[in-house]
Amino acid sequence: MTSAVVKSVPVESAAEAEIGSLLEQQTPKPIRIHDDAERSRSLIARITSNSIDELQGLVSDLTSGVQKLEEFLKSEGERVQREVVNYAQLNQTALAAIKEIIDTAFQLPQVETSRDDI
Repeated sequence: MTSAVVKSVPVESAAEAEIGSLLEQQTPKPIRIHDDAERSRSLIARITSNSIDELQGLVSDLTSGVQKLEEFLKSEGERVQREVVNYAQLNQTALAAIKEIIDTAFQLPQVETSRDDI
């Protein structure tokens, strides 16, 4: 019996050693996990940085476009106001001219009445 116990001890030790070896191979090493995490953080930082830069560029372009549109609309509003004022002045001038023409063309000649006509 003693010899059986002695023979089984080395078999168990070899099995434990192999199990330990397999566990070491399958267990992720903390350094590798840390390196992977750092690479992932770096990649995410670059991606978000590029995205943020692109968004800031778009916001800048939109702001510039809105300012140009505001300036255009303001100048067009002022131009339309000037046109309306000019049209009103032209209209009043035309009406005054028409009135003058009517007064001149259709003015009743003043008939001089003489005593003989009465």
